[in-house]
Amino acid sequence: MEENIWWRGKDYIEEDVDIKKWNSAKFRWIPRETNRISLQPFSLNFIVGPRQAGKTTLMKLLIKRLLESNHNPLSIFYCSCDLVSDYKELLEKMKEYLKIKKREGIKSSFIFLDEVTFVKDWYRTVKYLIDTGELRGDVVTVSAQVHCQF
Repeated sequence: MEENIWWRGKDYIEEDVDIKKWNSAKFRWIPRETNRISLQPFSLNFIVGPRQAGKTTLMKLLIKRLLESNHNPLSIFYCSCDLVSDYKELLEKMKEYLKIKKREGIKSSFIFLDEVTFVKDWYRTVKYLIDTGELRGDVVTVSAQVHCQF
């Protein structure tokens, strides 16, 4: 769970690679979509776009905003799906986080699955966890890559 560096403390978000890049950019932008994503449980949000469109940055800026709003850092789970091979592995990662959530007494959490379309049959994991009620108090946001052809 090393991707979730804010679990060490909310100020650690500033050490995140994507936040560092955003902070050092000559022109910093905040996508208007950050205000369009529902952060009320239960919600399932999709961020869709081509490579390098800013989907990961948008997610990290949402995480930063949640931390600045004094949400428990452990209530925010981010998973980069770049190296997750299939829905079974994704389910293992999700269940590992859900155990932490339960152990810490967290009722509602924010789950970010970045580049989920790299995971074969990813939707099976999300659907299963929704259908079993494991995500009923949570906000789930997934980013998906689309291919643009001209």
